[in-house]
Amino acid sequence: MAVFEKKILRKVTLDDTELLTCTIENTQNIHGHTEYVIRVQRGPSPEKSWHVYKRYKDFDALHETLISSGINLPLPPKKFLGNMNREFIAERKAALQRYLNIILQNRYLSMTVSVKKFLDPEHYSLPFEEVALQHVSMVLRGEIYCQILGVDLRLLDTRYFLGLSMGLINFLMIEA
Repeated sequence: MAVFEKKILRKVTLDDTELLTCTIENTQNIHGHTEYVIRVQRGPSPEKSWHVYKRYKDFDALHETLISSGINLPLPPKKFLGNMNREFIAERKAALQRYLNIILQNRYLSMTVSVKKFLDPEHYSLPFEEVALQHVSMVLRGEIYCQILGVDLRLLDTRYFLGLSMGLINFLMIEA
């Protein structure tokens, strides 16, 4: 790319309706801890697959998030001594694979934000609360343009909120 050439950012469309599948393919010992190499695939096409690298503490953080939502799944327990033993790592890898399978077999669990952030951090790494606040502040500061039922609406300098009540579209004007 030339120095003065503009980099064109392309918007990636992401089909969230396609099911995710996971396989813990391998483990690796890095700086005294075990990382699990997980191949994640979206839908049936192998071209839509990627690898994520997770430690046991990442699985534990996901588990704590699910528990706070009222969902308790069988996560293998922590082990402080002997956790670098090959047999133990193989057993834990199999147990973590079962844990992921349980999550992904449940359509509602697999669609939660915490599971998506865990398995697809590239597309779900942004803090949703901050992004939502940015969008709201941009709307309130700028020109609002929307199209409802084929009618173009331009709303300038006053704050309008669109409310839907019993199937009828109502506009409420709030004095600034």
